[in-house]
Amino acid sequence: MKEKYSALEIANFYIQLLNSLPDNYIDNLKLNKLLFFAQGWSLAKLGHPIFEDRILAWEYGPVIPNVYHTFKCCGKNHIEEPSDPFDEKRLDSDEIELLVDVYSNYGRYTGWALKNMTHEKGTPWELVYKKGQNADISQEEMKAYFSNQKLDTFNIDSVDIPIIEAIPLAWDSEGDSVYDKP
Repeated sequence: MKEKYSALEIANFYIQLLNSLPDNYIDNLKLNKLLFFAQGWSLAKLGHPIFEDRILAWEYGPVIPNVYHTFKCCGKNHIEEPSDPFDEKRLDSDEIELLVDVYSNYGRYTGWALKNMTHEKGTPWELVYKKGQNADISQEEMKAYFSNQKLDTFNIDSVDIPIIEAIPLAWDSEGDSVYDKP
């Protein structure tokens, strides 16, 4: 049976990932939006959620309450450490590829820019958000939306685990990686 992760575990993966790369910054806003994109793409590409937690439509976009509350002590500042180390070896290769693809597509943006992306017309957040309410964003809405979007992918077949130390700063396509197979 497929292992289930919490959103906090996937958040810790992203914090470790971004903290392992020079000049990368992750705050609570950016972290919650990366998790939203990871969940949406997991539903669309892998056919299952990457984590179990609910995602709510808050004023500033999709939020996983447990993750938000865990890191709210950082305010708008960079999250320096994960709440607990996450062993990326627990992830299968499809999950790692998906999380890396999400990072390579969205990681270069600020939390505020990601928030603006989640507020675009027709997004799962936009469909359910009502001022003053914290409505659930359903997995069905996320899957339908992300199934009609494009995610640039990267071939990481030859990247050794631990992935956190192995990911290059940025790549545009499979051919740009120094990790491509000879």
